[in-house]
Amino acid sequence: MLSLVIEDIGSPVLAPVSASQGLAPSAPLRTLQRNEMLFEAGDLKTHLYRIETGAICIYVTHPNKTREIIEFALAGDLVGMGFLERHATSARAVIDTKVSCLGLDEIDRLTAEDASAKARLDDAVEREFAFRRDYVTDVGASRPVVRLAAFLIAVSHQNENEGRDPAVIDDTLECAVVAGYLGVSVGCLAEMLVELEDLGLIQPAPHHGMRIMNMERLEALADEIADPLLQSDLPDKQRLLPGS
Repeated sequence: MLSLVIEDIGSPVLAPVSASQGLAPSAPLRTLQRNEMLFEAGDLKTHLYRIETGAICIYVTHPNKTREIIEFALAGDLVGMGFLERHATSARAVIDTKVSCLGLDEIDRLTAEDASAKARLDDAVEREFAFRRDYVTDVGASRPVVRLAAFLIAVSHQNENEGRDPAVIDDTLECAVVAGYLGVSVGCLAEMLVELEDLGLIQPAPHHGMRIMNMERLEALADEIADPLLQSDLPDKQRLLPGS
């Protein structure tokens, strides 16, 4: 994976075109001109995209307007995956590019048939989880229990995405590791867990770690972090969209 901070996307020579591996006959094609956006961070996910010809630059834009390249995706690669409902990264055509627009519900089939696609999905989920965690840490500093609630919701959605019980937070997540993610001490984490238990939001689950007892109330607590990307996988009635 390539990661560096740049001021612009760069020239096409950074991302040579792979030979087309055959157009997907049943999927609509979208043609992008050089530098045209495929999607931007914060956009609702509407499709998965398979690159047929050309190259796509996947990147994030920092508050200082510099861009950090995550990767160059080439012919045959799938992009637009992850567990959030909105894109956490942006995607721009490096040169003239064609992509197949695939349904979001095809992800299981595509990753089952292609080990490379499964690896890209895993990377996308991990990346979105990290973006979500980092934002939670930054904006929830004034109230750590809100950060913890948002963290538990993120783990729950990741469990669901990977076929596990979304209500169970496995005890393989060690307290010291979670405390490090949240930027608090282990003692502070213990106090916050007791607070959530007293509120009836979680309870210990023997041999499993803990169980989320009231997902809606936990989501409402996490909802205090008012960011569309973080809230995009919450129920519609709790979701804040740009401009709302």
